[in-house]
Amino acid sequence: MQNRAADEPLRVLLTGAGSIGKRHAANLRELASGVQLAMVCGSEESLAWAQRNDVKAVVSVEAALAWRPMMAVVCSASSRHAHDLAILLPAVDALYIEKPVVTTVDALRLLRSAVAEGWSKPSVVGCNLRYLGAVGKLQQALAQGVAGHIAIATLQVGQWLPDWRPGRDYRECYSAHRDQGGGVIFDLVHEIDSAVNLFGDIAHGQAAAGRSSGLQIESDDAAAITLQMKSGLPVQVTLDYTSRKPVREYRAVGDKGTLILDVIARSLALATANSTQDVPTQASDWDMAATYKLAMQDLLDAWRTGAATRYSLAQSLHVTQWMIDLEASAWRLK
Repeated sequence: MQNRAADEPLRVLLTGAGSIGKRHAANLRELASGVQLAMVCGSEESLAWAQRNDVKAVVSVEAALAWRPMMAVVCSASSRHAHDLAILLPAVDALYIEKPVVTTVDALRLLRSAVAEGWSKPSVVGCNLRYLGAVGKLQQALAQGVAGHIAIATLQVGQWLPDWRPGRDYRECYSAHRDQGGGVIFDLVHEIDSAVNLFGDIAHGQAAAGRSSGLQIESDDAAAITLQMKSGLPVQVTLDYTSRKPVREYRAVGDKGTLILDVIARSLALATANSTQDVPTQASDWDMAATYKLAMQDLLDAWRTGAATRYSLAQSLHVTQWMIDLEASAWRLK
């Protein structure tokens, strides 16, 4: 891989032409000098965008293989990830995979088999909150024990779905369709992943989910998930498409105080019986746009040097398994 990196320009295939694919294309141009990009384009709009931005347009992942991509960014609709990965795992030298990695048991089985059989190419899974400095500061505070022994934790995220993608009809986005990998448990898996990142692996879990708002969608618009981590810690995760005021807040309740991370308000604090004190952070700790670049740089560094990434495909399979299980077994009123 290092010889190829030195001898010829990096060729990267993006499997989707949505907003996240375009973001990754821009970041790759900034981070990798001379990079050549190809994108799977399925509409006139995406074809026009590719032409304007000097990106090679291809009709499918299969067709792109003739171009000999070295790296791929799997950023198609969630339900297409399994198809794309089956083709790309053996074909490219490195993979960036948007969340959720896959959404079916059969697809997960394919990935587990590949890893068990020795697939270990550089990879990054796009749970980019792992690259947010404020989350790292929360991890440090937990490790330092400033809140004492943690007894329970809660993670909440929500945003009004029509506000997610300005200019697009929310009813036509994959988020609105369960068969395309939509629904809050798949779409907002960041918080399940954050629970594992902050508190360790999951031992038990159960979800209650449903469609209770006025949104015209076919997928779950809200879910409440109760987890017990292998440490014994109970963790509550709530996810929704309905919060008109966006929320992303984590609380770790300990016997000395409560650590509160509010990503929207850019606040990290320790609340005790007598006071609430800010945990020191910097402006860069809240730069969400930078997390996408940091994750991509992580993959580029691994591709060039062989170093391990911070969150590989193999590492992501625990969360992917639980996400699929929770979605499939969620209590739903008929």
